[in-house]
Amino acid sequence: LCSDIRNSGSVDCHSNCNRSTSQVSLFLCSDSTNRRNGLLGGPLCVNPSGRRNLVGPASYSVETSAYDVAALEPPTHVAEEKVGVLLLNLGGPETLNDVQPFLFNLFADPDIIRLPRLFRFLQRPLAKLISVLRAPKSKEGYAAIGGGSPLRKITNDQALAIKKALETKGLSSNVYVGMRYWYPFTEEAIQQIKRDRITRLVVLPLYPQFSISTTGSSVRVLEQAFREDAYLSTLPVSIINSWYQREAYIKSMADLIEKELQSFSEPKE
Repeated sequence: LCSDIRNSGSVDCHSNCNRSTSQVSLFLCSDSTNRRNGLLGGPLCVNPSGRRNLVGPASYSVETSAYDVAALEPPTHVAEEKVGVLLLNLGGPETLNDVQPFLFNLFADPDIIRLPRLFRFLQRPLAKLISVLRAPKSKEGYAAIGGGSPLRKITNDQALAIKKALETKGLSSNVYVGMRYWYPFTEEAIQQIKRDRITRLVVLPLYPQFSISTTGSSVRVLEQAFREDAYLSTLPVSIINSWYQREAYIKSMADLIEKELQSFSEPKE
């Protein structure tokens, strides 16, 4: 098991994890250089407080700006490394008929609506009630943008772009899409990862900032799957927990804001 480094200063991150089916914490490398460069290798690690555990060797980055391809390159002693990249997103109804069941899935998540333990049996009935009441208004919104959410297509385009970008760096990988509340669900992506016999997995939630109700909820689904499956429990995993400080992301937001500002008669105001 990885050492639990309790001080917050810089440490040298290096691999001393024993790959086993025991529960191993999600790990945060605190080496400032590695964090700045986005390296998520097997670490001498800090165990973030309050986080649930994944089963199997894992790395966990709290404020990683990028995942360095060098950290993904297979070690020389491995005959065939099959790297998988799992993109996590919210999902969205693709037709107006999907709106109510999508809303039910959303509100049935205990990370979205948190009920006291005594009343958790009401989670699904409450989700049913809210989804039925909110569906008509939500349908109006989706109808206004073409009758459904474009999120699946956008995410698929992102997956393809990531795969091509990795290939230009000489890294072959399989890129998967897992949605939390609509198709293709995260569980479906996990099953495909198993079928493809991936040997190393990078998990990239497509939420720039960490939140329990977004990244946290999606990772919780992964944790349950890893805990219950013998193959997944031994799969080395790296999770990019947030990337809101990534320079290219900030620039893209600034460019979009600048574009909209120019539509005003007095942009400087």
